[in-house]
Amino acid sequence: MAELLSYLVEQKVAGNGDRLKGYPIALDVFGRDEDFDASSDSLVRVQMTRLRKALSEYYAKDGIEDRYRIVVPRGSYVPGLELPDEQFGAGGEDASGNPSETDPSSVAPQPPEIVADSEEDIVRSSSALTLRRRAWGLLAALALIAAVLIVYWPGEDRDAVFVRAGEMPTGPVVYVAPYALSGETGSIAPIREGLRNDLINYLSQLPNLAVIAFDDDKLNAPHDLQEKSKGRRGLPPAFVLQGSIAVEGGSFRVSSRLARMPGGVIVWSERSDPIDFVPTKILSVQSDIALGVASRLGQPYGVIHETMRQDLENHRDVSMDHYYCELQAYQFMRAREEGGLDRVKECLERAVYDKPNYSSAWALLSWVRLFEAQAGGEGDSPEALEAAKRAVAANATNAIAYTYLALAYYRHGEDDAARDAIGKALEISPNNSEVLANGGRLLSALGEREIAPALARKAIRLNPGHPPWYWSGLTIDALHRKDGPEAVHFARLNAEDRGLLSRYLLASAYALDGRGREAADVLGHAARAFPDVSQDRSAVARELRLPDFVTAPLVDKGLMPGQKRAAAQ
Repeated sequence: MAELLSYLVEQKVAGNGDRLKGYPIALDVFGRDEDFDASSDSLVRVQMTRLRKALSEYYAKDGIEDRYRIVVPRGSYVPGLELPDEQFGAGGEDASGNPSETDPSSVAPQPPEIVADSEEDIVRSSSALTLRRRAWGLLAALALIAAVLIVYWPGEDRDAVFVRAGEMPTGPVVYVAPYALSGETGSIAPIREGLRNDLINYLSQLPNLAVIAFDDDKLNAPHDLQEKSKGRRGLPPAFVLQGSIAVEGGSFRVSSRLARMPGGVIVWSERSDPIDFVPTKILSVQSDIALGVASRLGQPYGVIHETMRQDLENHRDVSMDHYYCELQAYQFMRAREEGGLDRVKECLERAVYDKPNYSSAWALLSWVRLFEAQAGGEGDSPEALEAAKRAVAANATNAIAYTYLALAYYRHGEDDAARDAIGKALEISPNNSEVLANGGRLLSALGEREIAPALARKAIRLNPGHPPWYWSGLTIDALHRKDGPEAVHFARLNAEDRGLLSRYLLASAYALDGRGREAADVLGHAARAFPDVSQDRSAVARELRLPDFVTAPLVDKGLMPGQKRAAAQ
């Protein structure tokens, strides 16, 4: 960020203000290639927003006594100087009530007029050119000071993580297909889902690898993928990781193949030794597969070594019954089968009771408790927050645990902690569609609207077979932009989730689009589908922590009483 500020000032001082556009900034400051497209890559816009925020915070604290301030007006990348507003009263008077020497409306953002401290200064100036040089010399000096200070701005690292996470990986695209089953498949079917889920989690931590998945158990062969991909808005895979799991008596073998696309030419394969039904041995095989794929694709796989080590340690002494609890929880998250919540919750609670440092089980239990609270119209769940904290404490490399910690913090009203937690999750696993989709939804509600839509879109591209709730981030973004038709489009896709939150978002979208009757119908259906939830819609909105811009269309249509509340804006 300091480099960006210095660059802007240097270009302006050198008389190159007309060069301060998105394209040259992307090339000169951020090292983008010449094929950079500012319309599809929001990097410069996001970083300029961060810079404005950093300058604002600097002048509100360390630089509060500075006589002149650097500004970068919205809609422009050209820096200027201005006098602090508090030095003036209405009508150009200073704080003492005397006429100001310089009307602030005439000095911002043009620096040649700002430095004209008094008429005497102008008389002594040999020319307007000298005055301009003084102005921009002052700007350059101020920029140097500000750049040194804001480089330590605490939001910098987190914001950089958000920006990077919103960018598509530049390396190969890999599709992780469901493994085929043979033999006695009853006991091995859940393990197949766990294998695939963990492989995606491991591989998505590689910064230059895009990992995609379809939620389709029948999709196995490369030609199946090509056929299924038609009409889907996903990335065309360059490789497909596929294989089979064969039960042999009291053990099983895992065979894996990496096929190059198109054509399905096998470029790497591996067959495990017989594996006992022991979680640590299953995870060890998954680690070998992930490392083999990473090595074959030339990826720097050192980044996932620690995660694998932590997972193996965390599952030590975990029984197969408890491991099945973990797998059943993932299945419930996908299918949401009626009556399954209590069974999964009870199973996970037994698992963490028997194994107190079971990070994966604690993380899933946090999600289950949040889901249960939301279904009951209660936003906050201290039990979910405690479970997420236990998950992170047990395994500091668990990106999913940090994701659920962020959601629990948000529902608890701790927005800064929620930002930090989702930032950590994205730092660990920047290409995991589940983490990205949750990040897009959460950050949209928290006001990070420059980057949140990019996270949501990336999640959808990485997982074209994603669950409906992935659309919630784009729905919230459209509601904030007051784009009624687009809000309705995304909200209807999101509503297939059939949850309480998705119904309220759909009602808000209809109301924003002028379709009050349909909005009322949606809220009526929500009340009937969730009979135990309060009939006070304002209370439900507060519990779910719906931002004011989401509830405003409902208030305008008379579908929700007006309210004043503290919420993420």
